[in-house]
Order: sequence, then structure tokens, then C-alpha cells
Amino acid sequence: MKTLSFIFVFLCIPQFAFAALKIGVWKENITPTLSERSTSCMGGYGLPLTNPRCGITDAHDYLSLRALFMANNDTQFSLLVFDTTGVGDALINDIRQRVSMLTNKVDVDNLIIAATHTHAGLDYQGIWGGIGSEYRSRIVDIAARAIIQAQSTAQGVKIFAAQTHVPVSNRRGWGIVDDSVTTLFFDNRKTDQPIATLVNLSAHPTILDGNNIQYSSDYIDSLRTNIERERGGMVIFVNGILGDAQFSTTERTIEKANEIGKLVANTILESEKAKQRVMGTLNVSTITFTHPVSNTAILQLQQSGALDINLDDKNQISVDLKYVQIGRYTSLLTFPGEALTRLGLPIKYNMRGKYHLFIGLANASYGYFIPSDEFGQIPGRNTEERFSMDKHAGDEIKRVIDSSIK
Repeated sequence: MKTLSFIFVFLCIPQFAFAALKIGVWKENITPTLSERSTSCMGGYGLPLTNPRCGITDAHDYLSLRALFMANNDTQFSLLVFDTTGVGDALINDIRQRVSMLTNKVDVDNLIIAATHTHAGLDYQGIWGGIGSEYRSRIVDIAARAIIQAQSTAQGVKIFAAQTHVPVSNRRGWGIVDDSVTTLFFDNRKTDQPIATLVNLSAHPTILDGNNIQYSSDYIDSLRTNIERERGGMVIFVNGILGDAQFSTTERTIEKANEIGKLVANTILESEKAKQRVMGTLNVSTITFTHPVSNTAILQLQQSGALDINLDDKNQISVDLKYVQIGRYTSLLTFPGEALTRLGLPIKYNMRGKYHLFIGLANASYGYFIPSDEFGQIPGRNTEERFSMDKHAGDEIKRVIDSSIK
């Protein structure tokens, strides 16, 4: 009788059980049609409203939207990831509203809308010319239906995690950078067939430079394609602490992007050999961050209608971050912009468990978050400062996160 009681208690402790999760995935091609391309612009390079790359007609690889739906009992967590530099506030809100109109089966409060940050995608924020109304309307509809399709295909999974490292460097000259790659592998619970692979690493998709005139997801295309070819299932890529992280190369070509993507894919596939089971249940908590925007350039762009960012009457932004735990050993944090290494790594170290996923440009694209003691201190470099809402935003968001996840 004591043995039976022990077994019962053992099975009831979440960290000792397989995560009883269901997941569903879906993928859509969001490359603009020929007519949509004539009224849309590529984003990512130059100061706001400069270096316009509009009316691009050629595409090297198709831009995609990838949806991941995850549910455990009554708790949901969903991701919509666009191949774009960043996603504006009004567009995020419109997608959520469309999902709510079409279904009550998706918890829109726990629906995260993120960007891979490819600089060879379209400008969903308006900074470099924006997108046309025809294309915007279509991607709102595509995004809403994609997460609904993902939810409708959800099935029981086994989850595994692995971590490895890739040759990422710090473009602001610091000797530290987040070179880790954390991967979650989702396999069908009954057949063990791969369903999805969630890849989180920190590196700007900027192998292709500002002279590029082909739509592309940069190195991410090769990364996803090679894993899908070898492993099966669908790959969802989410960028991490990317503010000052990049793959260093002087070759700014498609061929080099493909080479780097394949290298990373092979490294991830090799890491799967040492994967560990993810145990426990899904828990999602919300961290609300509110902060004033003092950067006059950002304020002027918002006031002129060129930048899709919501401000209140005090010129403050407000955004919800999500802190997700799967059992005791895996945690995930969404972040509303591009964290620099010296800000993001300490946050990541404070997250619970062994496997940490830090998802940047999620639920908002509020530029760079810089530690105040680094702000304006890098000789000859101020790109990140120019696109930062405020000198103290980085310190404040770290304080809010740290106090919430302890």
C-alpha cells in the first residue's frame, strides 16, 4: 500500500511528469504580391525615412509567418513570428482584434506577436516608408487565421531541450555577447515524429546589407530549411538579446547568409543528441512595463504618423511582457525591443531553470534598450542610442523584470 501511495504522489508532482502539453503549428507565405510591392518598402537600414528601398520586385526566398500554439489544461501561450524588422503597435492590436472576431478558442492576452528582425523584410513600423494598405490588410487576416489553424491542429507532444553555442560577436566592442542557442524540440507524444523546433539565438539577420534589393529572411532561411530537411516538422526562429549581437563577416551576400544559416543549423542538430526531457506544466505570468519616451526624434516620427507606436497623453509606452515556465527547468521571457548584451544577459541569468529563452522584439518594437552606464559611451558608435526611447528605459525594464521573476 505504501508503494502505491508513493507512486501516486510521484506522478502528481509536475516536475517529474512529461509536460502534458499540446502544440499546433502553421506557416504562411507573406511575401508581397507584385501589386503590393509597388506600395511597400524594405526596412532596416539608415536613419528614419532615409535610404528608402521601396518598390522592390525581386525575392530570393519567400518571407514567412510562423505560428506556434501551446496549451496545457486551461493555460495557453501562442507565438506569431513575422519575417520583418519589427511589428508596430497598431498592427499588433489589429491582429489581436481580428483573432477575437474569428474565434474564442485562442487567448489573445497570451498571444505574442514577434519579428525575426531580418533587414531584408518589409517595414511593418513605418520608419523606412512602411507598407501599403492592401498588403497590411492581407497580413492581418493571414496572421489571425494562422494562429487559429495552429490551434485547430494542436496535438499532444513530448518536449526536449538542448543548448549550444555559435560564433556571434559584439558589434559595440564588448568582450561579452550571448552566443548561446537554446532549442525546444516538440515531438508527437504517440509516434515520436517531429512536429516543431523552436530556436532562440541572438544575432542580427544583417548578412545582407543596405544595398540588397531582394526580399529574404537572411541567414534564418537557410537555418530553418536545413533543420526542417534533416529533422522534419516546422522550425520557428525567435531572436534573442540581439541589440549588439551579429555574425561577423565582410561578405554581404546571399551565399554567405546561406553558409552561416547552415552552420547554425548543423550546430543545433548536433546539440539534439544531448537533448533533455522538459518536465512539468505550463505557467504564464504577465509583467507590465510603462515608461516615458524622451527621444525627440521618436516623438516627432510618432506625431507625424510615420512610426507605428502608441503613446499616452504623457508620451509613455505601455506593454505586457510574458514570463513562461514549463516545469522547473525551462523558462521563456518576451521582450519588447532589442536588448543589449550587458542588459539582457543579467536578466537571462536570473530566469529560472536550466534552459532560458529570451525572445526579443515581442509584442512591440521599441528600439534598443541600453544600460544607462553604457549609453553614449562607445566612441564612434551611436546607432543604438539614436533608436532608443530613453537613456533610463533599459535600467527600468530590468528592474521591473527582476522584481517580477524572483
